[in-house]
Amino acid sequence: MNTALLYLTYLPNINWLRAFTSYDEIVVEREENFIKSTPRNRCEIAGANGRQTLSIPIIGGRDHHQLYKDVRISYQNDWQRIHWHSIRSAYGSAPYFEHYADKFLPLYERQFDLLFEYNTEFLNAILPLLRIDKKIKFTTSYEGQVADMVDLRKDGIPVRNDNDSIGNDIAINTKRYYQVFEQRNGFIPNLSIIDLLMNEGPGATRYLTG
Repeated sequence: MNTALLYLTYLPNINWLRAFTSYDEIVVEREENFIKSTPRNRCEIAGANGRQTLSIPIIGGRDHHQLYKDVRISYQNDWQRIHWHSIRSAYGSAPYFEHYADKFLPLYERQFDLLFEYNTEFLNAILPLLRIDKKIKFTTSYEGQVADMVDLRKDGIPVRNDNDSIGNDIAINTKRYYQVFEQRNGFIPNLSIIDLLMNEGPGATRYLTG
């Protein structure tokens, strides 16, 4: 059985989920230090003007050092409403928006204290939509080096560089699929899984495993 060690992200990008589907067993890192300016609290979608980043604000800001599992979400501004408005603007005309909207909207109507908890809820919502049934384990202590699994934590899951890989030869899939604003902006690879779901629906699973 091959096992991968991953960090948890907000609305995971396509390559994160390609890695997720490529291993028999997944272990999610829960005991690491929070790393700023990473997909742990941000994702990317394709809006009318191209690639758009959605970031979850955290309490303590950029200079606050803490464990990822202890990071608390800030609600000083109404970022949940802003994120959902951005998603609706980007995908309101996508073929499967109406089919999936009610799966995601409740997560923007409920406040979560911890970022790790929030991201876990998103993952739990996404996996059934992709028909992925896989047991997930969480680390109970931090190990800088692991010998019995593929460590994808430090390499991370690439967002922008189409030539990067994510370990074990899982390269970014740049195969085209329908995108709402492709005619205006060109095809944008490796966005949040929400882009693939809204545009391809059930075909998203085939794309991830193809």
